[in-house]
Amino acid sequence: MFYLGLQQGLTPLFVAFSVSFGLCCFFAFAPHLFLNSQHMQNDLSARQAQHKRPTPRIGGAAVIAGFFASCVVFAPEIQTDLAMALLAGIVVFGVGLREDLHRDMSPMVRLLAAFISAAMAIILSGAVVPRFGIPYADGIFSFFVVGVLVTLLWSAGTCHALNLIDGLNGLASGYSMLAAAAYFAIGGLTGNSDVQLVSATLFAAIFGFFVLNWPYGRLFLGDAGAYVIGHTLAWLGIILLVRDPMGAGLAAILILFWPVADTAFAIVRRKLLEKDTDQPDRLHFHHVVARSLRLLMNKEISPVMLNSAATLLLLPVIAVPVLSGVIFWHRGIAAAVAIAVFILLFLGTYVFSVGAFKGRRLVYGELPAVVQEQLNGFQVEISPMSGLYVSNSLSTYVTIIKKEDRSTWSLLINNDTNGDYEAYEGFVSDSDAWRYFCDLK
Repeated sequence: MFYLGLQQGLTPLFVAFSVSFGLCCFFAFAPHLFLNSQHMQNDLSARQAQHKRPTPRIGGAAVIAGFFASCVVFAPEIQTDLAMALLAGIVVFGVGLREDLHRDMSPMVRLLAAFISAAMAIILSGAVVPRFGIPYADGIFSFFVVGVLVTLLWSAGTCHALNLIDGLNGLASGYSMLAAAAYFAIGGLTGNSDVQLVSATLFAAIFGFFVLNWPYGRLFLGDAGAYVIGHTLAWLGIILLVRDPMGAGLAAILILFWPVADTAFAIVRRKLLEKDTDQPDRLHFHHVVARSLRLLMNKEISPVMLNSAATLLLLPVIAVPVLSGVIFWHRGIAAAVAIAVFILLFLGTYVFSVGAFKGRRLVYGELPAVVQEQLNGFQVEISPMSGLYVSNSLSTYVTIIKKEDRSTWSLLINNDTNGDYEAYEGFVSDSDAWRYFCDLK
């Protein structure tokens, strides 16, 4: 039975949405209050950046404010174990907000804060992950230290993972609303009305941010929002598992599948490429999807909407393991099989997408805007070798031209992370310019 509608109506949702949306509007339309010139430049030139204009990263603070306000108003309805677990998120929220405003918290410090919040939640709530739902194998949870270690990794890992998938408009927030809806359903099926209340409130608070983040990216979630939402989603699952003796931990992992799988794969990928695991890149699954979509659409979709279109494409895919987690909540073995299938699909789709566009060069009918601005007023000959070059899903605009008053060719290289470009002059032929570009790569 779903208790929320009978007891509280829509009031908790209205409070959460109103506070979140109101603050988000203020943050979005007064960005100068939260960004300085250095932060603006750093954001636009970041390796993982998908946006083209300075945007505040404190939308998550508005989400948490709305979520917190509603939880305080209806605190008597929330049981102590869940309330204490959520309250422990204050540490990671403070560190995340500091990073969003001042950009001086390293990834290691933020991860440490996530572990501290996880440890506080264990101490305050007394809850640890009790089982995965696999007969015989669950015997390891009889050792308290095992449960504590799994819980620490579960909580801190979810915080960090949600932050890493926050790379497209609406992706992290859209996923989080799906996960909150899943816990709402499980809370109803297991008679945990306070879990329903918290899940629904979290959904409403995130939605207040979502309408400003998708599709135009007026505001970003930021570290404070991503980490605290991740902490909340992790502990909703843990508390449900503790209260429901039939619940399967692997089913909760299905609900968390997308951020966890993408993060785990990113760590392995960076290790294989001999890169630092804590440094951002543009090779996450959502980056590959965005670039693949741009190539497939062949500029039929504007760059402004490409980011959001990729999210729209991904969310139904992300919803499948989340829904599976609800269906298999009491079926640990089925959940394990589903996880194995989704891992294979995740890896197979990623490898196929990267391979399909590796080393391809697609000619566009018009030059990048930054190049057009530089050529304004000049008559030029454009080489047919010009176009979009893609290698390992990383794309670069290559423009090879010869101005009317020159006998040599010029090479312009425009990376898709920002509006800057590199220029090289003095090539005898367009083929020479192309070969020079290939040597640079």
